[in-house]
Amino acid sequence: MGGAEGLGRVLLPEGSMADGAYAHLHEMLLTHRLPHDAPVSERNLAAELDISRTPLREALRRLEGEGLLERLPGGVLGVRRITVGEFLEIQQLRRLLEGEAAVQAAGRVDQGLLRGLRARIASLLASSRPSPAQQQDRLAIDLALHRAIAAATTNATLARLLEDLRRRMLLFATPRPAERLEDVCAQYEAIIDALAGADPEAARSAMTRHVDALRTGILRHLAAL
Repeated sequence: MGGAEGLGRVLLPEGSMADGAYAHLHEMLLTHRLPHDAPVSERNLAAELDISRTPLREALRRLEGEGLLERLPGGVLGVRRITVGEFLEIQQLRRLLEGEAAVQAAGRVDQGLLRGLRARIASLLASSRPSPAQQQDRLAIDLALHRAIAAATTNATLARLLEDLRRRMLLFATPRPAERLEDVCAQYEAIIDALAGADPEAARSAMTRHVDALRTGILRHLAAL
């Protein structure tokens, strides 16, 4: 799932317009393009996807049924917010499952894909001062890496579980704490090194450190509020 690139005006598949809208909205959730602090605008989304309100509303109802959107005061839809407790439960599960996925994926992820991720990380590190675009690029790299690992496990059930946990984690209302770009990119590179070197235990360790770093950062951020 390709992250922030190409998420402007999209050409929906010829099949179900509602399925295409759902896929696009799902990607917007994962890349924080559906904000937590504002109602979902059907008019703006319909214009962006170039579809009518009917398939858009079907896609929105699907996301609401999955617990990713909720009704706000006034009856409008907004992104659901999860509690600190839910976030910590999700991170505990992610620590176990992402680590296992990395073990299974070690030596199985396409080397060309890994080289491409390295190039994107190098480009990100070479970018100028922090900006919304830089954050979107970092999220896109993170998403691409995690999805490549899930796909390489060849375990469809595990891949679905990881995708669902990731979606729900991103519903946490507290802003993500500021991270040193060098630190998070070093985490990505450690994971990539282990995958490329077909080292399952190094892959588990690198992935676990990556998941733990977010949890620690969030808890420190909350303690400082």
